[in-house]
Amino acid sequence: MPQVEITATGANCKKLDPEAYGVTDRGGWLRVELGDQKYETKKVVGANGLDPIWEETFTFEVADPNEDKFKATLFFGEVQIGLTAEYGLTGLFKNKLKYRGMAVPGGKVDLMLRPLDFGPEEEEEEDDMSFLDML
Repeated sequence: MPQVEITATGANCKKLDPEAYGVTDRGGWLRVELGDQKYETKKVVGANGLDPIWEETFTFEVADPNEDKFKATLFFGEVQIGLTAEYGLTGLFKNKLKYRGMAVPGGKVDLMLRPLDFGPEEEEEEDDMSFLDML
């Protein structure tokens, strides 16, 4: 079965108003889901309390890369921040990292995807040295 690695890099929510969202625990964590598979990052308090860095990688089984979607949800303590984001797995190149940014109130969450055994191979660009002909 095909697999995809999803790395929860970190979040930057410095503009989030914790009081407005009822956040009392500044431990930020992320839930990532694909089908019935679910992983959660460690709870991390960032340097200013609202910018956790996880650098955690999870491997998911993919039934159909053209149809499957993964979901990501940000929490501080037990309070969900914003909506659950949903992303497709199409347009990815085999073994090539792809950035996905998740907008949340007051900031963003950074995710990296790498399809391990699906998607087309990325074609290497040839070096165009024709500009040297003018020299």
